[in-house]
Amino acid sequence: MKRSTTLAFFIAIASFAHAQPVLTFTGNAPAPGSTRTLHYGPYVSPGGSGAIQNWDLSALTTDSTILIQHVQPGTTPNGASFPGSTVAETGAAATMFFRSASDGVYLVGSDADLVIPYTDQARYLPFPCTYQTNWTDDFASVFDSDGFNVFRSGTVDGTADGYGTVTMPFGTVDDVLRVHWHEETTDSTLLFTMQHTYDGYLYYVAGSSHPLAQLVSESVTFMGQTTTHNHAQWVADVSTQVPNDAVLPVASLYPVPTYDILNFNLPASFSGLPLISITDAQGRSVLERSMVQVDGRSGRADVSSLAPGTYHLTSTDELGQRAARSFLVE
Repeated sequence: MKRSTTLAFFIAIASFAHAQPVLTFTGNAPAPGSTRTLHYGPYVSPGGSGAIQNWDLSALTTDSTILIQHVQPGTTPNGASFPGSTVAETGAAATMFFRSASDGVYLVGSDADLVIPYTDQARYLPFPCTYQTNWTDDFASVFDSDGFNVFRSGTVDGTADGYGTVTMPFGTVDDVLRVHWHEETTDSTLLFTMQHTYDGYLYYVAGSSHPLAQLVSESVTFMGQTTTHNHAQWVADVSTQVPNDAVLPVASLYPVPTYDILNFNLPASFSGLPLISITDAQGRSVLERSMVQVDGRSGRADVSSLAPGTYHLTSTDELGQRAARSFLVE
């Protein structure tokens, strides 16, 4: 009995030493202003699931890179086709439109060769999300392809299946939450049916709107033939800031959601009297500066006049540093 009790004690101590990360709207929702360089390379083993894992992704290599930016949807060519979206992700083959909400991130649609708005939006990541969180959500769309109506339907399944430490090519990162994400999509017309399967492992840290790495297996089935492609996507550091064009996260923002007063703390690196702006999801200025008070790196804003919805607080210091974060008014 003493032996098993001692073992249980040390297991408990180890569990406390490795905190279970929690993904939240305030820390992990994508918002306009962030930029990152995304590396593409060969697929590597995702490792095991469970608590207190030590995932080794140090073998990740780079075949190519692209610059990914989160921008206001209204600044994109077809942004008006995606009402309700709060952020557009540009830089890859398709521009993706998302809606960040207090309960998660939803896919509103995509724009590449085809404009595909979703009539039933899928929740791609729930908030809060921690170890053993799981969810399932359906999605649907009807769009035009060469004069034919295409009916899209599908399901997203996700599970936060582990947490621990991940070793990246640039070093080791603690308190990482892994999400195993699976999507099944069917596109149908009068002439054909195409099925697409996407299975991925995503490694997140609290406070970042994008994962450190994604290990992806994709397959497409058309006319009885299936093709499969595996690859990895990853960033080269935790902050992924881009010199001269970086946007830092606002250090803290509370309470979220709010209905009257919004408190905020700016990054420690900020200097001088910062300029504060609050914009709506379409990038329009919605709050006069007289409604915002700043004392050093802390401040408060009276947002009681704002309609319920998603807004963005952006601050710029005297050296040109910028910090931004989204928040909800209810």
